[in-house]
Amino acid sequence: ARTFYTYMYLYLIFLITIPHFAWTLAPPSPMTELKKLFRIRTITAFVRFVSDDFTDDDKSTESTCSLEEKIRLSSEFLSNLQAKFEKSGYTVQTLRIATNPFGEYLLKNENVDLDHHLTRLDNILAKYGIDFCSLGPATSVDQINNYCPRIIASSPRLSCSAQIDGNDIQAAKAAAECILQISAASAPEFLQGGLGNFRFCSTSCCPGNIPFFPSAYSSQQVNSFAVGLENGAMAYALLSESNSISNIAKKFHEGMAPALLPIQHICEEEHKKGSFSFLGIDTSLNPSLDEGGSVAAAIESLDEVRSDFGGPGTLAAAAEVTKAIQSLPSIKTTGYCGLMLPVCEDRRLAELTNVNVTNFLSISSVCGVGVDTFPIPASTDRESLQALLLDVAALASRWNKPLSCRVFPVGKAGEMTNFDSPYLCNSRIYSL
Repeated sequence: ARTFYTYMYLYLIFLITIPHFAWTLAPPSPMTELKKLFRIRTITAFVRFVSDDFTDDDKSTESTCSLEEKIRLSSEFLSNLQAKFEKSGYTVQTLRIATNPFGEYLLKNENVDLDHHLTRLDNILAKYGIDFCSLGPATSVDQINNYCPRIIASSPRLSCSAQIDGNDIQAAKAAAECILQISAASAPEFLQGGLGNFRFCSTSCCPGNIPFFPSAYSSQQVNSFAVGLENGAMAYALLSESNSISNIAKKFHEGMAPALLPIQHICEEEHKKGSFSFLGIDTSLNPSLDEGGSVAAAIESLDEVRSDFGGPGTLAAAAEVTKAIQSLPSIKTTGYCGLMLPVCEDRRLAELTNVNVTNFLSISSVCGVGVDTFPIPASTDRESLQALLLDVAALASRWNKPLSCRVFPVGKAGEMTNFDSPYLCNSRIYSL
């Protein structure tokens, strides 16, 4: 009898412990693993301002919301959504507001006191904890020449852009002059070292509702929002697992799409409440400065990329990745949905010596986002920079794809940049 009870006791212990060991030995699900490999770079609220929002009595005849009320409501919405994401285990890096093009509300009245309006806007943004606000694109040469430099110099919170069509030589000239003027500024302090151009770019064929700055602007009549990612580590995991270009679509559809669905579900629940409409997720591959966060290194992991990024096979890989992230099943998308290659935000790109601006233009023809955080000599003349902006605009117009150009005129060709910014790494300065 004692033997019988001993066996029964051991059998019960076996039944209790086996599930525990099976659970501890089982690998985590792919979706759980991928969740750890990306962050939410931005939740961007798109808000429409009108000129009456900037009247001294702070009343609007078109809307019951004053300027401060619109920003307050946006800040509360963004903070609440951030809390929900973080409760679900996601990291949210920034909360942002993007407006309709600034000419529609800042420049409507004669004798406008632009500096007063910008100071007031900046103070309200600071009051409600918004550190990033894009005022949209300049849509005329006059706006580029006379207002973009003042917006960038007014506050480190404010961004804007210059809209350039494919053959608009005068707009490209004005944008080039604006870039050089910003880069040469030594005051206020936040403009020193050429960092002002981090908040300014040219845009071509860029629609509204891109969540990434500085090209972001609102094209909506109602409040809305979108999400942008930082996902270089996810890109590396999926591409190294793909091995070959032929497997990219399958791996991204089976891996990235399920990993983003929980984010989309949270956004859709907020959409149902009616205060802000959900526009989608920008599925762009976007690097981080962390170890293993380089998108360029992820591309290099593919069998067909036979040398460093920029060599043979790179264009084919970029094209296939872009096709995959633009067709993720069940994911609502907005924005670029392309391959982001910002030189000073991708450590692998920053250390390469075999690439030049022509390589980046070539790759942009099959993906996006354009030429980004690209350091060029401070001595670059206006004509050369204008030509580059026209090249980007021509490429965007020819293929009807959103492209932007953000360059940093600093230092001398061949030297290293000397940026002191948590958002940038240092890179070799490229000749144009």
